[in-house]
Amino acid sequence: MTSRPCVVALEGPCCAGKTTLAHALVQDLPGFTVAFAPCYADYAGGGRFLPPQEARSVKEREEALRQLLIIEAARLPSGSDLILTDRSVYTLLANSYALEQMTGIGFLAPSERLLRESPIPAWPDLVVYLDLPQDSVHQRNNGKFPGGSIYINAGFNAAIRAYFRRLADRESPRMAWLDATLDPAELARLTRALLGQEAAHRHTRGAV
Repeated sequence: MTSRPCVVALEGPCCAGKTTLAHALVQDLPGFTVAFAPCYADYAGGGRFLPPQEARSVKEREEALRQLLIIEAARLPSGSDLILTDRSVYTLLANSYALEQMTGIGFLAPSERLLRESPIPAWPDLVVYLDLPQDSVHQRNNGKFPGGSIYINAGFNAAIRAYFRRLADRESPRMAWLDATLDPAELARLTRALLGQEAAHRHTRGAV
């Protein structure tokens, strides 16, 4: 590929199958040297070690983002053609957008400014969004998150999805939408094809 690793992020609501897909891809991506960055919660040892998402002020949200940047710096591997990340810096921005929609507090603009000014985040070249209906989120949850968790809240997830729809209107990053209700093997096949297209795109552009 190129001297600069290609960063591909798997996004979508909780229970969409991002981690399962990532593990399948890491084990079977011929032609790539692949490194995997686990999601923030997994890297930290569980969601209880993450700062709370339900910020009550911009200052509180910015403090949470600074803590998440520490995790971002630690979870990102090196020495590969491709870095496959289970969630990305766009997750952090999507959460700020969702909180803004739910509370009316202007979280997104200061969150984006803080993250853009930091040298830490790996901004993905390609975002693969696993689209999962809300009823399927509840069916798959199976007690992983308690009923009152913001991560399975319908309004929160709808706002997250809306953020990524907005992101799809931009030139960068490139966005791909996949149906997360598909068979896992089919999801892996489709994602491998997307990664092949991304590699070809980068060669054509001569990315460094």
